[in-house]
Amino acid sequence: IFGNLGFPKLGGAGAGLASAMTYWAIFIMSICIVIKAEPFASFRLFQKLPRMNISRIGQILKIGLPIGFAIFFETSIFAAVTLLMGHFDTITIASHQAAMNFASILYILPLSISMALTIVVGFEAGAKRYKDAQSYSYIGIGTAVLFSLCTAALILLFRPEIAGLYTAESAVLQMTQHFLIYAIFFQLSDAIAAPIQGALRGYKDVNYTLIAAFVSYWVIGLPAGYLIGTYTSFGAFGYWIGLIAGLAAGAIVLFIRLKLIQKRQLRHVSNH
Repeated sequence: IFGNLGFPKLGGAGAGLASAMTYWAIFIMSICIVIKAEPFASFRLFQKLPRMNISRIGQILKIGLPIGFAIFFETSIFAAVTLLMGHFDTITIASHQAAMNFASILYILPLSISMALTIVVGFEAGAKRYKDAQSYSYIGIGTAVLFSLCTAALILLFRPEIAGLYTAESAVLQMTQHFLIYAIFFQLSDAIAAPIQGALRGYKDVNYTLIAAFVSYWVIGLPAGYLIGTYTSFGAFGYWIGLIAGLAAGAIVLFIRLKLIQKRQLRHVSNH
């Protein structure tokens, strides 16, 4: 971006180039691991290509497409909010982006737990060890909430220092600190919603998470944020309030869904 260490100054295009280089590096490393490292090397994936199996492809798409669209609804909402906030001044938008960037970095913690839960819950549910799958679900949710309390305390205690990572301009510093207060509530909602999504995907319950993501973000979060941000004194902060409301609503309905699935599976085991 800035042209340091002899590289040309590419600006925003430099960020795109760096991202492309990163993903290509990950792709090459992944291929090397699959070829060289066990247990993947024993599968000999690239030595003999199997025949196309339409039914298996359909099974993968039946699970994968809803997961992909759910992630799309979740990530695209933040771009939509930024576009809708375009009528605010530069200081407000810069502060919003700085706080949102930091909140997105912290989201890696519940997201990683969510991915792990998809694996362990899927493994246990596939083996019909539903009690263990349930235990993993609650361990994951509890761990994510614990992490979120730590990150919330971090934001609360070090807001000036966190804002200072992004800018030295006093007006942006002050407003970023205000946005970071709302980021605390983001952490708490994400810590519940993300692990539950991962657990539900482990149970192969992907359509419900897709609907929940669409409704919570695009039916509740964005319209509520627009109304609060446009027609109340909250201004730009109203969009954050709307997103937090959508996240909270999504977390509640996903938790109810998780409880229903677990209760149904345990009942099935007791009947047999």
